[in-house]
Amino acid sequence: MTQLSFIEEVTNHKKQSNMKDKFIKDLQAGDQVANFLAVVRDIKKGKTSQNKDFIDLILADRTGEITAKIWEDNLNNCDEFEIGDIISLGGKVNEFKEKNQLIISFLQKAQNQETADFLPGSEKDLEALFKTILKQVDSIENDDLKKLVNSFFKDEKFIEKFKKAPAAERIHHAYVGGFVEHVSEMLALAECLCASFTRIDKDLLKTGVLLHDIGKLDELDVNHTIFRTVDGALIGHLMLGTIAVSKAIESIKDFPDLLKTKVLHLIASHHGRLEFGSPVLPQTREAVALNHLDDLSTKVNVADKAIFDNQGSPADFSDRIFALDTKLFLN
Repeated sequence: MTQLSFIEEVTNHKKQSNMKDKFIKDLQAGDQVANFLAVVRDIKKGKTSQNKDFIDLILADRTGEITAKIWEDNLNNCDEFEIGDIISLGGKVNEFKEKNQLIISFLQKAQNQETADFLPGSEKDLEALFKTILKQVDSIENDDLKKLVNSFFKDEKFIEKFKKAPAAERIHHAYVGGFVEHVSEMLALAECLCASFTRIDKDLLKTGVLLHDIGKLDELDVNHTIFRTVDGALIGHLMLGTIAVSKAIESIKDFPDLLKTKVLHLIASHHGRLEFGSPVLPQTREAVALNHLDDLSTKVNVADKAIFDNQGSPADFSDRIFALDTKLFLN
């Protein structure tokens, strides 16, 4: 499948005839379901206080996630399965801690289902956004930085991964095309910021925006769901990105040493705080700016999605949102 067709499949799912006719957002407490399709995002095995086995799951489709449980009495009715598998299940929807939960009585692996039914996708025109990103790449005036950025954005394999990548596994822009959205938002915000703070090195900041998260292309992968790779779990995207950019710089003749240090500092410090995974704090104007551009794009996306997903809720406020450390007013 070509990259464009993959994106079109996921983002234009409403135009397709899907095999799946009921989605997680449609489930209500008390519903009995049969042949309900979902993708497995997480599996945890446990034992009750009576030493009986059970399995806790997180299931997903393009409309959201739901927790599920298989009690010991029903384990023999369930095929073996792994994270990323699409399953067909029967069971009942219960309410648990004021949220829906599926109690599974039967489960088997499903085959040949539409990817678009299970992967959330961007609602935006990704090709148009990608063209704006390429214009920003072309606008970089510093020859060394332009060579560095082009070493990625002239690489067809990189572009293919970049276009379909999510920006995160769960928290923000966690859907196909989310990476393109996140970077394009940050570039637009950077233009506004540089108009007010004219002493910022605009080329350096743009380079930081374009390259700060490229480690996520190796940290995360997309199949029927978004999942963390072994490299992602053991190394993480800040280190993966720093390594990738450092290698690219080594291939550019006479790249200035201090400029290399500044670029790598942008990637290493962009989470802003040691407890958020950055090995160092931002210590240049451009690094401070990059951290806040990243944070703004992230948090507004989280807030926007939370309010959108709670449309029609009778509640005035959402549940507490971990990434924002607060509830959101929904009206």
